[in-house]
Amino acid sequence: MQAALVTGKETLELVEMPDPSPSSHHTVVDISYCGICGTDLHAYLSGEPYNPSICGHEWVGHVSAEATANHGYKEGDRVAIGVGTACGTCASCARGDAAHCEVVFAGAAGRDEHAAKHGGFASSIAFPTTRLYHVPPHLSDEEASILEPATVAVHAVRRTTVNLGDSVLVIGGGPIGLLVAQCAKLSGAGKMIVVEPESGRRELAASFGADLILDPGATAFPDQLASATQAGIDVVFECAGIATTVQQSVDWVRRGGRVSLVGVANGPATIIPALWLVKEIKLTTSLAYLREDFEIAKGLAADGSLNLSALHTSTVPLSEIQGAFAKLAREPSEVKILVDPRTPG
Repeated sequence: MQAALVTGKETLELVEMPDPSPSSHHTVVDISYCGICGTDLHAYLSGEPYNPSICGHEWVGHVSAEATANHGYKEGDRVAIGVGTACGTCASCARGDAAHCEVVFAGAAGRDEHAAKHGGFASSIAFPTTRLYHVPPHLSDEEASILEPATVAVHAVRRTTVNLGDSVLVIGGGPIGLLVAQCAKLSGAGKMIVVEPESGRRELAASFGADLILDPGATAFPDQLASATQAGIDVVFECAGIATTVQQSVDWVRRGGRVSLVGVANGPATIIPALWLVKEIKLTTSLAYLREDFEIAKGLAADGSLNLSALHTSTVPLSEIQGAFAKLAREPSEVKILVDPRTPG
């Protein structure tokens, strides 16, 4: 069996892997689709070492071989990747902070003892059973493959106070930014502003209910932004993951407002600490998700409150994954590319 792994700068390889088999801790899942995440793309562009177990962590599939210990999943069940429940015994759980369970986080990062040997860019995977969850029957496979990034957005908005009628600004209209904008609207946001340079993504933001969509590359952008923020922005979500937008988030929020860092800016970011102090901002950061966030995301997708299908822009077979990564890097009109390992090249 072959699995696609990022092995260097702008390099993906189809690596031979043993056919997966079940164990007391692992269920075998035949993968239907796996989305390409911004984290995958960053590893591809940077060439930094990338854990094979998380190379492809947005997938849906069907159980093909049950774990030898009964964990509630049977052959044919449709499942998706998630995280486990808090262990109750680690240092964080012992101090009453189950939301930061060290065992759950190690699992999400693919660094626990039961981590898979590769990610979801493969025809099947032996995956820790405790991290699976059932997918609602009326979601398509394409929608279900976007539940993982939707859960990232749910987690970010749940960690950030959004009050009824708040003005919200989202920096970055990629998959996470567009999902955060939708979740913030569902949480009661009044005026919604999205800042995004790519026209197709701006159109998507408008279709999701954004009241104002600004192009940061436009000549009129400074004046448009000044006008939009004159009354004060209550909450800014930084979803671009760019070093410069970390400080911009604070520049654009009102005094006493809230800034939520969701995008991962891997390089150093220059900030103006005095402005952070003067504005008395409330800073929140968000990474990954909790088990309960998946249940919320599933419910929102199942009843149509979250539009996942609009994010899906193309599908490629596993044999064309290198080209898909290159396309995502150079064509921001692509939002979410799904890899179908069942389709011959």
